[in-house]
Amino acid sequence: MSLETSDLIQGFVEDCREHLDSIEASLMDIEAAGDNQNPELVNSVFRLAHSIKGGAGMLGLDNIKTLAHKLENVLHMVRSKELTPTHDVVNVLLRGFDRLTSLVDNIADSETMSIDDEVAQLLGISGGGEAAAKAQTPASVAVDKKRIFSVDALSLEQAKSGGNEIYLLEFDLIHDIHGKGKLPFELLKTLADTGRIVDCKVDFEAVGDLDAFGNSIPFYVLFATILEAKYVSGLVKLPDERVRLIDEARDQVRVEQPARSSHAFGPVTLRIDGGAGVIALPAGITGETLGGLKQALVAGLERCDSVALELGGVRDCDVLFCQLLCCASHSYAARGKRLAAASPLPEDLRASCAVQGFGCADGPQCLFRTA
Repeated sequence: MSLETSDLIQGFVEDCREHLDSIEASLMDIEAAGDNQNPELVNSVFRLAHSIKGGAGMLGLDNIKTLAHKLENVLHMVRSKELTPTHDVVNVLLRGFDRLTSLVDNIADSETMSIDDEVAQLLGISGGGEAAAKAQTPASVAVDKKRIFSVDALSLEQAKSGGNEIYLLEFDLIHDIHGKGKLPFELLKTLADTGRIVDCKVDFEAVGDLDAFGNSIPFYVLFATILEAKYVSGLVKLPDERVRLIDEARDQVRVEQPARSSHAFGPVTLRIDGGAGVIALPAGITGETLGGLKQALVAGLERCDSVALELGGVRDCDVLFCQLLCCASHSYAARGKRLAAASPLPEDLRASCAVQGFGCADGPQCLFRTA
């Protein structure tokens, strides 16, 4: 380890300790406030987790980065009022921050210390359903077929909240940062003042070897902000081609979902294989089933090119079920995607749909054709 790197890690440890010392009192205040939160207090704890995640990512401290990231996800749900900070929720956060403090205090051994229990508990309080599925669904950001980042889909969604766009910034660690008398942490602080750092990474493979030192070292930052691309380029002093809006640069930057995954939305399951999804429903259509089906349909619309509905076990339905599938059919068609039944419908389900007024040619077409 170089002297400079050692100094950076020591500075990181000291900064973390300074802020982690007061975390228990802050979380206790958050619990006491319940639904009447002081937004600035919640934001301060969120920013702490976010800052630790960014610094750990820069230094290659993956265990610290992962745990801070899961804490950040839960705190985002608290500050957006998706999750109430009950006693049980705050206890899990406290245990997570306790473990984070232990990792920081034992920085040399932090990569070999287990964080499995804390990560599992944090995922467990994310509320289940779509949010929990996204928190466990990795997405990759790649440039020219080379994977740069692997982040969970929930983080990408949270980063885009509030009208943000996500940019992939490509710096040259040698010329753009050190050559200008700066340090990576200074750059990250500038970015954090105007947006949110989703992830950052030095491409160590480009450093070279003893026979050939690399003339450049790519330093990538996944950055969320409301700023337009031209203003981001001016902020970070990068040419336009190295500031890539990931939703538009599909030829250069790809955000990919894993080839296969399975997600539960109450009693409804969405299975994804490549760009194809299959939604499996239980035999009985209840209010809980309808809620889960809506979540699964929305998730399939975002992640799949086509979705097939397994309706073979469904024998009866009501008007809300038919309305939901009709609305979903319109949404899928508007996005150029296909929604269909996985197999021909049972006659009694067809009859039940007709009784509700959805048996005509203008009804939910997905019910009357097969994938």
